[in-house]
Amino acid sequence: MTSTPDAHVGRPEDQRRFYETLVEASPTAIVTCDPSFMVTEWNPAAVRLFGWSRAEALGRHIDELVGQHEAIRDDAASLNDRVLDGPIEVVTRRARKDGTLVDVAIRSVPITIDGRLVGAFALYEDVGELVRQRRFFEELVETSPTAIIKVDRNFDVTLWNPAAELLFGYSADEALGVNLDDLVATDPVIHAEATAWSAEAWGGSSFRRIGRRTRKDGSLVDIEILAIREEQEDEPSGFYILYHDVTELEQTRRRLEARVDEQMAELVRTGELARFLPRQVVERLLEGELPVEEESFERRRITVLFADMVGFTDLAESLEPEELAVVLNGYLREMTAAVIAFGGSVDNLIGDGVMAVFGAPKEMPEAEQAWAAVQAAMEMHRRCAELAASLRERGIPADLKIRVGVNTAHCTVGVFGSEVLRAYMAVGFAVNVAARLETTAEPGSTLCGFRTYALVKDRVKAEERGELTVKGARRPVEAWEIVGLADD
Repeated sequence: MTSTPDAHVGRPEDQRRFYETLVEASPTAIVTCDPSFMVTEWNPAAVRLFGWSRAEALGRHIDELVGQHEAIRDDAASLNDRVLDGPIEVVTRRARKDGTLVDVAIRSVPITIDGRLVGAFALYEDVGELVRQRRFFEELVETSPTAIIKVDRNFDVTLWNPAAELLFGYSADEALGVNLDDLVATDPVIHAEATAWSAEAWGGSSFRRIGRRTRKDGSLVDIEILAIREEQEDEPSGFYILYHDVTELEQTRRRLEARVDEQMAELVRTGELARFLPRQVVERLLEGELPVEEESFERRRITVLFADMVGFTDLAESLEPEELAVVLNGYLREMTAAVIAFGGSVDNLIGDGVMAVFGAPKEMPEAEQAWAAVQAAMEMHRRCAELAASLRERGIPADLKIRVGVNTAHCTVGVFGSEVLRAYMAVGFAVNVAARLETTAEPGSTLCGFRTYALVKDRVKAEERGELTVKGARRPVEAWEIVGLADD
């Protein structure tokens, strides 16, 4: 009969050799002792870790080998008393043969046979590098000028460094075990914000905010919060939180904001602000009716007008810079005046291009906004002709003509931009259609989309110009040329 490996190992002699081989090959130091703590086994890993040979170690008291250093003698003796009572697991220090100390993790259990204590079994693992890293981290935490706090899953404080004591006024004894939000967010409004942020933080591995927190004396401090989630076995277990005092920066920011507000008020008082922003935007902003926070958008049906000077590039090449500036400034002034005269708002000026909207930010019935935009377009043509005649009288050969496109549809309107620069704008496919109508129009003409035409057809003279293909549109856009107003 062929024997199997399990059958061999099952024999007492083979079992003994099997376990001896395991002990010999183990990378972890394995030591066994009798009840008097005299060494009965000392494997090669123990030789490498502590420096004593097996022959030197066998038969000697374990403390003579690894506990003889004065700094650890009492700890070694105390641990021996605990070993015989049951399993232990501890990180401590033990001595080598040359007298140096090594950080070790000790796992030990008593050995009993038939209910009789016959000795103890211990594993020693060198954790010097891990301990050095931990001590380095602890020193960083202790000496850091940044407040470092650690919380568990319930946001109860488990670490509170000296910088946190200085920032918030609580000692470590007062802070440990206390809910963080209850400790540094005692103001009701701030507490609501803090608990909301704590809940939000669990959604990611890190979290950053700037806000205000309360000190022990009740005063407020501006802080930057950076929270980094700690995980154990791929499960979140708490957070390390860094608090930077940014009170001075926030005070500077508030002073700048106050100064900007003062300057804005002065611009309004002198009437200068309206020269840099559309009048309707200024009015709504000062009346508090125009929200400026992020994502303050709304979907609204508006009428968009695009106007562009024909041959501006050629004109720029033929005129001196000073003459070109006179022509462009006069042109933009007249185009803007025509838009404002009919209740529109200039959305953007790009070179010689003018974009205007009717129905935003100030709302206007759809038929009224379409009619206002068409009248503004006609007025722009008229003013452009008058300006050209005036320039020619001054010796500037400017034969000015414009193309105009008008379209009525739904757009997204609101405040767009960043913390540095924001503007009230209209965006959407309807804007693209208006721009396409403008580029397709003949010099001196106005093209509008079907919706605009339908709203004003009884008040204008118009001719159908067929369908236009607009990028992004599922079907062609019907175009109508406004050749005049019915009352003219």
